[in-house]
Amino acid sequence: MQYKYILCIVFILGLLFPVFAQEDPAAIQQASNDGADLEASSVDASRNIMLARSSDNYLVTPGDVYTLAYSAGAIPVSYTITVDSSYRIRVSNLGIVNGAGKTFMQVKREVENIVINNIPLSGVQLVLTQPAIFNVFVKGEVYAAREVSAWGLSRLSSLTSGNLTPRASIRDIAIKSSNGQVRVYDLFKARRFGDLSQNPYLRPGDEITFNRIDRVVTINGAVERSGRYQILEGENLKNLIEVYANGFTPLVDKTRITLTRYIDSAEISGDIIYLSEKDLAEDYDLQHLDVISVPAITDSRPAVHVTHIERRITINGLVRRPGTYNLLPNENLKELIEAYGNGFSPLADTTRIELVRLVNSANIAGDKIFLTEDDFTNNFALEHFDVITVPSITQLRPVMFVEGAVADVRRALDDSEQLAAHQAEDLTLSRRLVVQFNRGETYAALVRRNVNWFTAVSDTQNAYVIRNNERIPININLALYDATYRGTVLVENEDVLVVPFRQHFVSVAGAVYRPGRYPYIPDRDWEYYIGLAGGFIPERNSRQAVTITDINGKRLKKTDAIDPESIITAKSNRGLYYFNQVAPIITTALSVVSTILTVIIITSQ
Repeated sequence: MQYKYILCIVFILGLLFPVFAQEDPAAIQQASNDGADLEASSVDASRNIMLARSSDNYLVTPGDVYTLAYSAGAIPVSYTITVDSSYRIRVSNLGIVNGAGKTFMQVKREVENIVINNIPLSGVQLVLTQPAIFNVFVKGEVYAAREVSAWGLSRLSSLTSGNLTPRASIRDIAIKSSNGQVRVYDLFKARRFGDLSQNPYLRPGDEITFNRIDRVVTINGAVERSGRYQILEGENLKNLIEVYANGFTPLVDKTRITLTRYIDSAEISGDIIYLSEKDLAEDYDLQHLDVISVPAITDSRPAVHVTHIERRITINGLVRRPGTYNLLPNENLKELIEAYGNGFSPLADTTRIELVRLVNSANIAGDKIFLTEDDFTNNFALEHFDVITVPSITQLRPVMFVEGAVADVRRALDDSEQLAAHQAEDLTLSRRLVVQFNRGETYAALVRRNVNWFTAVSDTQNAYVIRNNERIPININLALYDATYRGTVLVENEDVLVVPFRQHFVSVAGAVYRPGRYPYIPDRDWEYYIGLAGGFIPERNSRQAVTITDINGKRLKKTDAIDPESIITAKSNRGLYYFNQVAPIITTALSVVSTILTVIIITSQ
């Protein structure tokens, strides 16, 4: 009889246990209390987030993080949506919205309408909590072809600062989108006429090619917009003056317009061509690097015959006493340098003295005359308003280039100033430095005297030199940290030392859909990396519980900045999750016990 009672009790427990395993009243009550205590997390009011929310043009972008909140009856519902590369946005279990090619405001209306149509009076709201950051590839006439970070409101013009060579065209920029379609844009029209269709927003996967300029011409003088312009095919003198320079000023002298042509000229200073009003009417053809000078009527003055009673001469450069002096009759170049200028400085290059003669010159800028040491010995005759320049021998020192992850620190700094300068550096910005060096100098010596170039993101171990299409590996660490290292690789003229960027990552582990290591992006918070990992697994994680540690194992708060090599662990903290792991085992064990007891009772009767 006792066995029968025991068997009944075990049988009843076996039936009820799966129900207990699925729904734990204590856990449900605790989750309910925790949900009532949760407060909406504050949104980072950064500039990008505010711009994206207020702009009608912000397009839905893979990597965007949204928060959808509404009430289902008396139950508040709130969860995070991360847009993936398919652009398909799941709205709870109510429907799916395709965000491809749509603005956030359009998707917001669609999502909210789906919820309202299914759950009236739900008070639904879709909020953009984190705009995506993506890479575009820039190539062509740039100092270094590379990937550049952008976001949904970055325009094409944002790529022109700092990376374009002087030969890069802003009139012929090709953008190849991720679907293979190629469009060509003209930033001059966007800047001059406000045509924003020529300055498009960048999109993920864009490949931007800055093509080479065709013709660049310069116009100065009596026009409304002097400057250097990239002109298009078929555009010549008339377009340059009327469109680019915006026309003549009221004081223009159209009879004395001059053109200086450098291409195919036998003269260093170029060929001077005098243009007439007929040339203007017939749209005179222009060539690359032409310079147009438009004088004003106030510039017209008769040529002056200067006697030797007064000659006012200027000397500058490498003399001990540069300045402007009134020379006496029979005083010329030798007296100007030795007496008035007090002699050459030690670094003076006496083989390259220059003289600019302004009086009776047909050129507005004057005639340039190159003087030799014989001219100095023979006491070259000077005229009123002559300007003498004595250059330095250091101007002819060879140069090399440094590119990549280097800081542009142009003066000697103490340790605290260096630290502040490096912290202020944009860790993603590639730079190109022009560096003079001494012949016979090694890279080890060059690096040691320029330690301020390198920052935390400089991959100094994998640097290399580009020389005549040859790539020469250079381990800069040896020069920076080994006092005995001297090095054998010499610096040569026009070498390019490339210092790559060191790639950093942030690890995401635990109760997320895609644990792994993700590229570090400055100023991103923990929610961004959780989003990259696919978001929390709701069955395992409650209340968005995470543990964050830095590279040294130090525990961080959610409000702390995420540093490179940090580890974000989503906790598995739901009681039901662990209970469900062992429930099948316990159920099976009880079933076995129940079977054994049944057999015992039957056999004992």
